[in-house]
Amino acid sequence: MREDMKAVIAETFSRMIDKEDIDKITVTKLIGECHISRQTFYYHFKDIMDVLEWTFRQATEELSKRILEAEDDIVALKEFAGFIRKNKAKLERLLYTRRWVQIESMLTDSAMVYLDAMARHKMPDIEISYEDMKVMLRFYASGMTGVLLHYIGKPHMNEERLIA
Repeated sequence: MREDMKAVIAETFSRMIDKEDIDKITVTKLIGECHISRQTFYYHFKDIMDVLEWTFRQATEELSKRILEAEDDIVALKEFAGFIRKNKAKLERLLYTRRWVQIESMLTDSAMVYLDAMARHKMPDIEISYEDMKVMLRFYASGMTGVLLHYIGKPHMNEERLIA
């Protein structure tokens, strides 16, 4: 039941972000939309930003799972691009919040999970230190995330070509 209530609060919060800036979403507004008490809210979350972080983490964990289950690299990249396209409006709303760095980091971490799995699968005998691999994965994941955030949803961009 606890996780269900967390999910209800998070889903309501996510719908609210579709309509208004996060800075205008208050605990009072959120509990009103959820039809729960303030005590129930604070049992599950410490503040609005905690809801944002939990919601985003759940979404990126699900994305990571789908990416790892993808049948090939193109399908995996389409999953990642589709996530960004689907959430583009929310991501743009969150761009100027104080938590943007954490949000972008979560997206990059999802890309790193995929790139790490791909590297281990395609190059099982690669001899590289853990630290070097981590830097390399962060570099490519950051680039991939940045490019997709920049181009996905632009009217002149061919998504299939970008992914290829």
